Amino acid sequence: MCFRVDCKKCGNIGWGGCGEHLKPLYTGIEKGKHCMCRAWPGVVIPSSDKPSSSTTATAAATTTTTTAG
Repeated sequence: MCFRVDCKKCGNIGWGGCGEHLKPLYTGIEKGKHCMCRAWPGVVIPSSDKPSSSTTATAAATTTTTTAG
């Protein structure tokens, strides 16, 4: 059986146990309070809950070149 745990890294709510009962556990946790340090196997995580790496990658890839004229 799966159960809630407090993540020591991020302080949010993660899980312990077998990993077979994560869907109801995930839905019972308030939005934004899910620990994402460990995967949630079998759970479809909404994109708003996932850490956004695309913004960082886009900002790093975008450069503006100016020339003194």
